[in-house]
Amino acid sequence: MQDTPTQKDIESDYSAGYARVMLFAEQARMRGWRLSDRQLVHEILQRERAAQIREKSSLPIIGPGVRSAAWNRGEAAALRAILREQQEKKRG
Repeated sequence: MQDTPTQKDIESDYSAGYARVMLFAEQARMRGWRLSDRQLVHEILQRERAAQIREKSSLPIIGPGVRSAAWNRGEAAALRAILREQQEKKRG
């Protein structure tokens, strides 16, 4: 049976996922890299889908690369922020 995560665990996972994407985005900017809007939307959908699968699964998913639904939602939120920022730069 899976452990029910506490609110603190959920918040820390969300923050960690968000921070990880923002760190990678900053490193990419420093190198002059940029994802297209289409690529960002694709990645957002993938992170949201991963979060939904994780929440709906009744089987315990364990392993070194497995992240919680909150982690995936944090990554999706960071990607949305990056997309918003890119669109604002295009407009003005």
